[in-house]
Amino acid sequence: MVLIAAAALAAGLGWLLARMLVAMLTHVFDPPPDHLAIPWGFLGLLYAVALLAGIVGSTVAQRAIARLPLGRILRER
Repeated sequence: MVLIAAAALAAGLGWLLARMLVAMLTHVFDPPPDHLAIPWGFLGLLYAVALLAGIVGSTVAQRAIARLPLGRILRER
């Protein structure tokens, strides 16, 4: 859920920043851009890698926690 919320927030903020930069730099380019170019392949690959890293990280953490003797640790405290 955190990854999805972060991706949505980053996409929205990135879109707003890109629109602002295109509006500010319109007079610099000849001819000015008609629309924003979105690198869908790169963004899809980036999201897939982030999703894979999240899955791997949570799996490693789950296995590390499963090996802890939590009953003994809780009884000692």
